[in-house]
Amino acid sequence: MGASDVRGAILALMATLIYYLGFIVFRVAANRMPVLRGTRPVQLIKHTYSNWLWLTGLIVVLAGVATQVKALSMLPLSLAEPIFAASLVFILFYAAVFFRERLTGREWASVALFGVATALIGVSNGRREVLTSTVADPLILAAVVVPGVVVGVVVLVGCDVRAFGKHARPLAGIAYGIGSGVSLGVSELALKGVAAVYSAHGLLAALYTTGYPYVAVGMAVLGLAQLQIGLQRCRMSIVVTVLTVTAKTQLAVFAPLMFKEPWPSDRLLLGLRVGAFALAIVALVLFPRHEAAQEPSGMTLEPVRERA
Repeated sequence: MGASDVRGAILALMATLIYYLGFIVFRVAANRMPVLRGTRPVQLIKHTYSNWLWLTGLIVVLAGVATQVKALSMLPLSLAEPIFAASLVFILFYAAVFFRERLTGREWASVALFGVATALIGVSNGRREVLTSTVADPLILAAVVVPGVVVGVVVLVGCDVRAFGKHARPLAGIAYGIGSGVSLGVSELALKGVAAVYSAHGLLAALYTTGYPYVAVGMAVLGLAQLQIGLQRCRMSIVVTVLTVTAKTQLAVFAPLMFKEPWPSDRLLLGLRVGAFALAIVALVLFPRHEAAQEPSGMTLEPVRERA
């Protein structure tokens, strides 16, 4: 690693830690909100954007976004992604210590598989890639964004049906993690585009000459809505872990396609990267879909009930 790589790696680690601090604030804010429902988007927006604690968390997350843009302007994604994902240990530690959340053996196995997957992505990088300022083709960008929107809407509506239906069972947070992960993954892909244009042409060009900022903001809003509902109903350790698995896998799959970053040419390195994707998928499948029993937490998350 050169000096630029080292600085980029430090910024990448800082960006993710800042992100997770914002998620922790969101989790605490969930306790002060009425029951949030994806089928009631107006109330959802009202209860989040009028909550000062949630807005504080949003400011923290935006600081993480700014740090990530700078990191991605200095570091190839295949080097940055393992750093982003490795800092997941921070959120698991915080959830265990302060919220007393406990993972089952099956859930720990999923986390371990994801750790191995991210390590393989880092090893498969081989020689340093060249950052590119290539702007993604509009059709390719649409092919990534449209499914992300569809998945986000399905999660918002579908999880409400399952959570409040006649035969509802407590959800473990997998759907919310996947839905918010897909949305925030698309947002991070757009941030990668902002970082690439910023590196080559400056801030004004990055903000005003491409559609990346609009995609980043729009998908972030959709992703944060799903995340907040998930944090209110489910364990933070599960929602954020699955979010990270989904978002970072999506980055590794689509970024080379969108920004023409080369995949490993060596067969062994290519096999390691494909194997990493397979392990990430296995990790997602392995997570249980429902809570076996209600777990006690250090900070009770009982949403405020809306008045009739």
